[in-house]
Amino acid sequence: MMAHCTAAALVSENKVLCHPSSVDSISTSAATEDHVSMGGWSARKALTVVEHVEQVLAIELLAACQAMEFRRPKKTTEPLEAVHALVRQISKPWDKDRYIAADMDAVTRLLQEGKVWEVAKPFIEKYASVCEPATQK
Repeated sequence: MMAHCTAAALVSENKVLCHPSSVDSISTSAATEDHVSMGGWSARKALTVVEHVEQVLAIELLAACQAMEFRRPKKTTEPLEAVHALVRQISKPWDKDRYIAADMDAVTRLLQEGKVWEVAKPFIEKYASVCEPATQK
């Protein structure tokens, strides 16, 4: 539950960070310059938003993996089982309350390093090759 509160707080902060920086431009140099580029600040805000999204995705991935534990011994699809196995290499299932920040950080790193993508990509490519529409002549 607390992980989802963290995710909600990050998403809420992103809404504030997505406010256009251009509305904060104020005149400078004794009002001789009426435009001040806010590009640097906008870039910093955008980077923070991306970092928050990575953290939220990590929280959701942990929650999904824990949900899968509740359905065991049933299995899901092969791609989801592969991602679950990757996450479980660094984050064990919860059987009692414990500090979750280390798990969140570890799964965030998996996302940042592209490891989740590496596991999922072959399944996506296989699915795409099967589902490609026939080229019209």
